[in-house]
Amino acid sequence: MPIRSALFALTTDSTLIVLIQVLDGLNGATLGVLTTLVIADLTKGTGRFNLAQAVVGSLSAVGATLSTSISGLVVEKFGDMAGFLSVTAAGLVAVAIPLLFMPETKPLVLPPEPVIH
Repeated sequence: MPIRSALFALTTDSTLIVLIQVLDGLNGATLGVLTTLVIADLTKGTGRFNLAQAVVGSLSAVGATLSTSISGLVVEKFGDMAGFLSVTAAGLVAVAIPLLFMPETKPLVLPPEPVIH
């Protein structure tokens, strides 16, 4: 998302805009799969997978609503470039938080120890 919004801020060519929009499809597919995998790792054996997916989905919907509203206010007040750059900044923060604070969710599987006879 941050790459996509930064590219949007830098171009007005309609052909490039369509190509950049393809990144949205890749982003959506990747995020959907990774979110489901992380939830599965975190809820394994608890019986709470569906509840966790519902909570994440609800929070995602609230975030999408707020993002559109806040971006609209930024664009109205400061222009298109500021709107795209604010989305870029929010995306960079969203990437940095898991990188800095979220540990790996998949348990480490060690190879079996060799049997010595």
